[in-house]
Amino acid sequence: MMDQVSRGVASLDAAHGRTPDETSERMCGSLFCLAKENGLSRVDHVLLSQANEQGHAGTNVFVVQGDPSDPAHLRASMPTAVAAQTPVSESMEQAQQISQSQQQVAVQEQSQVQEQQAVVQRMG
Repeated sequence: MMDQVSRGVASLDAAHGRTPDETSERMCGSLFCLAKENGLSRVDHVLLSQANEQGHAGTNVFVVQGDPSDPAHLRASMPTAVAAQTPVSESMEQAQQISQSQQQVAVQEQSQVQEQQAVVQRMG
């Protein structure tokens, strides 16, 4: 998923005439963490917000799973400034913690399923 985020950030850089740099790397780390935190399994698009009554264009950055025009797409956003300023090491540490938490939840859910199956077998 990190490669997908990196490609999306590189596309944003190119669209805005920027050469990828340390800010791009921080954005990649932040957006990778954001995607994991919000349960995305892949990142198909990295997009900047458009100007509206709530803010200027580029105020927020989005990671999108699926076609943005499809109402069933998944997305998550964060302030662009935060994404650009968060150290990569901090984002990677947080992503690791998220992965560990998700693994613990998966193990707990599997355990509950096995317990429920055992109860059903005893009742049957």
